Amino acid sequence: MMLGIHGGKLPMNTERPAFVWTIAGSDSGGGAGIQADLATIQDLGCHGCSVITTVTAQSSVAVTLVEPVSAAMLMAQLTTLLSDLPPKAIKIGLLADQSQVALLADWIASFKIHYPSVPVIVDPVMVASCGDALAVDNCQDIKSAAKSALDFNPFKGLIELITPNVLELGRLTQSDVSTKAQFATAAQALSQSLDCSVLAKGGDVSFGSTDILDDTHAKTQAHIITLDSNGWDLELAEDYLVCHRVRASSELHQNARFWLASQRVNTRHNHGSGCTLSSAIAAVLAQGFVLQDAVVVAKAYVSQGLSAAIGLGQGPGPLARTGWPNDLSRYAKIRLCDGNFISYHLNQHLDVGNDLVATVFSATDQATAQVRITSTPAQYISSHGFKVLDADLGVYPVVSDLIMLESLLVAGVKTVQLRIKTDTSGSTAAGLAESDSGKSALGRCESGKSKSGEPELIGSELEAKIQTAIALGKHFNAQLFINDHWQLAIKHHAFGVHLGQEDLAVADLAAIQAAGLALGISSHSYFELLLAHQYSPSYIALGHIFPTTTKQMPSAPQGLAKLTHYVALLKDHYPLVAIGGIDLDNLAKVKATGVANIAVVRAITEAQDPVAAFAVLSQAWEPYWGAKCMPNMSTNKPLYHGETVSGKTLSDADFMRYSRQVLLPEVGEAGQWQLADASVVIVGLGGLGQLAAQYLACAGIGNLILIDMDKVEVSNLPRQLLFSDGDIGLNKARVAKQKLNDLAPQCTVTAHETAFNTETAAHHFAGIFQAKQQGKNVLVLDCTDNFATRQAINRSCIEAALPLVSASIAAFSGQLFAVDQMLFPSGGCYHCIFPAQTRVPQSCSSQGVLGPSVGVMASMQSLVAMQLLLSVDIGRVAPRNTLLGRFWRFDAKSLTWTAAALTRDPHCDVCGPKEVHPSTKMYCFEV
Repeated sequence: MMLGIHGGKLPMNTERPAFVWTIAGSDSGGGAGIQADLATIQDLGCHGCSVITTVTAQSSVAVTLVEPVSAAMLMAQLTTLLSDLPPKAIKIGLLADQSQVALLADWIASFKIHYPSVPVIVDPVMVASCGDALAVDNCQDIKSAAKSALDFNPFKGLIELITPNVLELGRLTQSDVSTKAQFATAAQALSQSLDCSVLAKGGDVSFGSTDILDDTHAKTQAHIITLDSNGWDLELAEDYLVCHRVRASSELHQNARFWLASQRVNTRHNHGSGCTLSSAIAAVLAQGFVLQDAVVVAKAYVSQGLSAAIGLGQGPGPLARTGWPNDLSRYAKIRLCDGNFISYHLNQHLDVGNDLVATVFSATDQATAQVRITSTPAQYISSHGFKVLDADLGVYPVVSDLIMLESLLVAGVKTVQLRIKTDTSGSTAAGLAESDSGKSALGRCESGKSKSGEPELIGSELEAKIQTAIALGKHFNAQLFINDHWQLAIKHHAFGVHLGQEDLAVADLAAIQAAGLALGISSHSYFELLLAHQYSPSYIALGHIFPTTTKQMPSAPQGLAKLTHYVALLKDHYPLVAIGGIDLDNLAKVKATGVANIAVVRAITEAQDPVAAFAVLSQAWEPYWGAKCMPNMSTNKPLYHGETVSGKTLSDADFMRYSRQVLLPEVGEAGQWQLADASVVIVGLGGLGQLAAQYLACAGIGNLILIDMDKVEVSNLPRQLLFSDGDIGLNKARVAKQKLNDLAPQCTVTAHETAFNTETAAHHFAGIFQAKQQGKNVLVLDCTDNFATRQAINRSCIEAALPLVSASIAAFSGQLFAVDQMLFPSGGCYHCIFPAQTRVPQSCSSQGVLGPSVGVMASMQSLVAMQLLLSVDIGRVAPRNTLLGRFWRFDAKSLTWTAAALTRDPHCDVCGPKEVHPSTKMYCFEV
């Protein structure tokens, strides 16, 4: 064991550290230059190598002499080091004169041929912390020599980053940088001239000047006020990062510009802060982080080093070396101030010719995206952030298949994500690291191909699938996150939304928060972690950790070392989810990083038994948690939206059986309970009745009363599909009861094998009379083809105030209407249309009929019945007056419907006299 930098025992690191070179001057006082660089590089876990350009005689209060090394010595150091200790990153600090600039530029050009990916960081040192200029031109008059600043143009195209402070930026660009706007403009100009990224440091802006010969450590309060009036917030240390074709960075940030703001540390002990920052950037880059990551980590490192700094001499003291920064408060707030990101995002993901965009992104969304992204991100989110998750996510499956989603929810999964491939989400660079490849007839609604070659969903197909998933999540009381499609998630009241970094530009986060949805955000770097943190999401996803085969990513895998850093920074602030290539083989290593949750894709979706794979992963990840996730199909759980009827909720088995009905917002679990409590009488078990009985029983009607005295005949079989040859000669009601018991065992079926007439009505209706007295929904279906029986059913329903749905079909002519004298008394009755003295000779037996025609009328009769049952009290479907008081006719030859208003005949002997004005106007009814 070895002692850590703070005295704690840390395990010995046996891995070879990355080599970082510092090419800079020696500070005899030890606070800056080579000495500060080497201390920083080692403190951040790398091995530092030095190439000395100058030897300075300086202390904390003065620089008395600057003497460059010879060109031969400089080249010998470079050549000797490269032969044995090739760098992973290079930091260049103080260069004594223009000849050193030229020599080093030539060497870097040659070096880059063999090491093109090694980043080179230049800190253009011109002034020491004590205020003295450092560059010399073979003379001892330091201030005279400083009149001609070094020309760094030979480095054009050879370096990745230059880090001037406000003084250096003004001299390099020969411009006035007094105002914040001028400062930013100069940084952009420097980026263009040197063909590299620029980190313009505003930390010393209160001591700033455009003339490096001023007395930089004796500024007046009046000057500070002037700077403040020029746009600077003197409570903050604000740096301006200009990204220029950043290698391995997300396309979103490769060429963007950002303000990085940290709380200013009120200390005079800032000796070597510039050297520390640039060498820290190099050390972080050497460990595989992208440039934006290196900048924010280094800036945090400097911030905590300033806070812990102490004076050693009479002047400013050096920064403290405090190790890798894991205090979130030390990290900068990031503000994007560049339109390139907007153009990229809108061009890539808001193609107005795409059907998906037309469905999901409104014109307002597209217009407001540009306003939103150019403002401080967090200002759109209320201070309390997004919903706090009730529990750890544990093993968090990401699926795109509804059947797999259902099976996992049934098995007890409490957090799951639906990630549907579309042209938008399938082509993004910063979405989740993996996506599933599971396919099923239900789960794939193909209507085209995405840019990635996968099936994509658009329009109503996409919405139907998401709506289905949300309803499943509600029933199983699961934390279901919808990936990307936040409008649909809001519309259908999802538990949460998961967004990639690119989605933050167009998603209305305030609307997501106002809707009470949880929010998860993907991240692939320190920089993206900080961007996600500024929105206070419900969780942050970290990835991709290992190589994946299901999605092409723009960056290399993050790996376990980076994951450990991310967890150390954020574990006390958010639930963190590691994702990308995680399976049973590497799960233990992931867990050792301290991350509490893992998102898994291929390990579940490509498993032969996804539920079993989930159980094994859960048990390995957390034995106690995994034991709770065993299959359970019988529990009744409350929904997180509380959508129940009288405290009732469907069992898991019933929910799965009726899920396609429950998914309809007009039905839901409450509506399904309405159907389960309902009682329906079906008179006539012929072509209409036996089909209607099957529809209603299988739809979940709780009680069916079947009435028919007829026996099954061979001529019935072509259209009465419930019966078969073995049933010929048996009573239809009895056979129907037996078969419905097998078909829908949850339905209670009563059979009456007698004829219906006004004398037997009281006996036949006894069951629904009782149900009606108990406040349950009741209904009668007239499915007979006998005129006298129809009149008897109509009269009995009117007298007992029972709603009636009547249908008939003969030859190619069908008729349908519904009557409810209690709710729609002006709607008339069967007798109003066909008085008792009317002769109606038509029937199937006399006129003939095609089986499918019977099926059409039976389906419509069942549909009207279900809508009437669902519309009672809860107003779930169409208002009753759109179903009642209408008389529909169906022409099976032309496949057209017509409808007329059905009003009461004031002279009707059955429904009684009433002043009405019947209408006989016919009009087309769209099927």
